[in-house]
Amino acid sequence: MSSAVARRAAVSHSIDRDRSGSEVSREGLGSAKVDYQPSNSTNMRNNLTSADPNGISIQRDDSEEMSQERLTDSAYSNCYTPPQVENMMQRELKYFFMNPYEKYKARGRKPWKLCIQILKIVLVTTQLVVFGTNQFSVVTFMEENTKAFEHIFLPDWQSAFDSGVYPNTKSQYALYETDEFFEHVDYVVKQYSNLNTVAIGTYVLPPEPERQILVYTEEYTKFDVVTEYNCYDLDLKIVKNKTYIDVTTNMTGFHLKDFMEEQNHTIKFDRLKFMSLNFTINSVHVKNSKSLSEPDCVNFHVKVHYDNTPHSGRIAVKLLADDKIDENCTKHTRSHIADLDDYGWRTAVTGLDVVIIILCLVSSILCSRSLYNGYLLKKKTINFFDRHYQKKLSRSEKMTFLNLWYVMIIISDVLTLAGTVAKILIQEQKFSDYDTVSLLLGAGCFLVWFGIIRYLGFFHSYSIPVITLKVAMPNVMRFLICASIMYLAYAFCGWVVLGPYHKKFRTMGITIACMFSLINGDDMFATFEAMSETNKLIYYFSQLYLYSFISLFIYVVLSLFIAVIMDTYETVKEFHERGECENDLQVFIKQCDDTPDSGCFRVETESATRKFLRRCCKRNNQPNEYTPLMD
Repeated sequence: MSSAVARRAAVSHSIDRDRSGSEVSREGLGSAKVDYQPSNSTNMRNNLTSADPNGISIQRDDSEEMSQERLTDSAYSNCYTPPQVENMMQRELKYFFMNPYEKYKARGRKPWKLCIQILKIVLVTTQLVVFGTNQFSVVTFMEENTKAFEHIFLPDWQSAFDSGVYPNTKSQYALYETDEFFEHVDYVVKQYSNLNTVAIGTYVLPPEPERQILVYTEEYTKFDVVTEYNCYDLDLKIVKNKTYIDVTTNMTGFHLKDFMEEQNHTIKFDRLKFMSLNFTINSVHVKNSKSLSEPDCVNFHVKVHYDNTPHSGRIAVKLLADDKIDENCTKHTRSHIADLDDYGWRTAVTGLDVVIIILCLVSSILCSRSLYNGYLLKKKTINFFDRHYQKKLSRSEKMTFLNLWYVMIIISDVLTLAGTVAKILIQEQKFSDYDTVSLLLGAGCFLVWFGIIRYLGFFHSYSIPVITLKVAMPNVMRFLICASIMYLAYAFCGWVVLGPYHKKFRTMGITIACMFSLINGDDMFATFEAMSETNKLIYYFSQLYLYSFISLFIYVVLSLFIAVIMDTYETVKEFHERGECENDLQVFIKQCDDTPDSGCFRVETESATRKFLRRCCKRNNQPNEYTPLMD
């Protein structure tokens, strides 16, 4: 204990000697303001050496001493920061903000997080490609079955309705006569009863008690037309009705009109608003992907909609097929995998998933530890500046200790981890929501790739674009708020005025998408050409509307948006070329001239055995020049 006291007394004596020999003038003892700007004069670079009790000489120059003792207008004129304490704080902060390569040179610390992120990019991308191949197979199976149902259940269905020709010139599939409507419904019922014989696909109807077609109708309570006086008597209250049709084999003689009369329900088209036929079809999806080769039992809930809401003389017909994997059926489905290569491939994919889970856990732990260390260093820095300089760190200076890249990496790890677990459950036939898995894996892979930009930002050539986006974001957001007001003004006007006459302005969502495509120069001529000329006033207004919108947003708004970003880019580029610092914290850190390979950042480490013996014997830890003398 006496030796420790003697050492601290020697350190204090050395500090007092350095302090008495310094030639720094203190002015204005009325405030505690500290100027961290380093001196640029070359005549103040004379090194001063003070002896440490351990025999280690500490090199300090006059500019460093000036930064430590320059107290102008200070009420705390008696406060003084020992050089060792300030140097230790500068080194600790400088090490914290080093890139992985500099940390390796400073302390030999391996860049584990960087290696894990690179490995994650390779493995997560491989996993995404393997799962995406299977996901495409599932989606293709569902879409092609929907097209098959349209050809089976909708009479006179043409191949042109399946094509994706743009601009869309096909007419909507609709019914116009009463007899045509009843014949269409009778055709759907007949095709459903004979599905096993007329369809090429592997389709199975539900068992007899559940083999039914639900006829769902929505009608107005009252809708009477008095032709003599040309008046209408209507009640807009909606009445909903459900009727079930028991399906048997070969229902060729079925007639909906007679069936509904037997049920004491007559379809009157004046009152009819909406009608649908709902039935279920079972099928099996045999996958071609090796990674997920187990077949799935799929239940298709088919709906044939007859929409008479506008009462415009035409009933639009649309077929929808909602797919759902029957997990109970899938669990009892037996598949014989005799190919050893296929079994080995599935085992390799499962092993890949397990490795990714481990990597995500390790990555999230390491990033969480770094965030916690940053939080501790922030508290330590706040106490240091408050105690020795009576200065409060600004909000931006405090935020520099919070690495948002680590937060993003943790989010990507959580998404990838959840998606991988769900993917394994799909392989084990315990989960069937492919869309949720694809969303989790896709978002996780996106953030993994995006997170690698953090490491590129350590290099000067790559950091400027990242910093430009960060600095320009407030100005960009303010600019977008102003631009969005004009954008919404055009959107509402176009939707209300042009919507009834133009397909691209039919709904608010379509209007916004059309305007965004026009800003990017996409499909301008088709937008002008598709405008109806039945109303001349609206037609001429549309020309003025489109020309003014395109001219304003392409030539003015878009150019100003680019100018805002380019102005920030030039400022950041000039800022980096001059090497200026943004805040006092960076100025304080920049005063540390120690290079990563100087050896000043290395700390003494003791083995676990020595640490155990020291604690048992209650020995005091001997301070050295690397021990922060914060207390």
